[in-house]
Amino acid sequence: MARRKLPIQVKKQNLLPLWIILAVVAVVVGVFVNQGIRELRGNPILLSQDDVPRLTVPEVQQAMLNDGAILLDVRTAEQYAASHVVGALSVPVADVDLFASIVKGLDKDAWYITYCT
Repeated sequence: MARRKLPIQVKKQNLLPLWIILAVVAVVVGVFVNQGIRELRGNPILLSQDDVPRLTVPEVQQAMLNDGAILLDVRTAEQYAASHVVGALSVPVADVDLFASIVKGLDKDAWYITYCT
């Protein structure tokens, strides 16, 4: 029996669409896994300011006295100098470089409460 030869100009299949689909699926799965892990660790993704938990003054006082919470004043340095809560640390969010350097040095296991007014 004679073997049948393929034409010389055989086109290779273009795998680019398959790679794109696989990349999109990997990203989507990664996003869902990340969200799930953050939810389990108590660090949910906040999609809007409405998702940020709000504390009352008595709750903040109790957290600082009993639970060791640290209060961070994220206003400008001038506003902090003019008036701030006793015991609060100045972490001016408007100064990006200073803010980043301070945040890097914070204890990841501590409870921080921020305020800006």
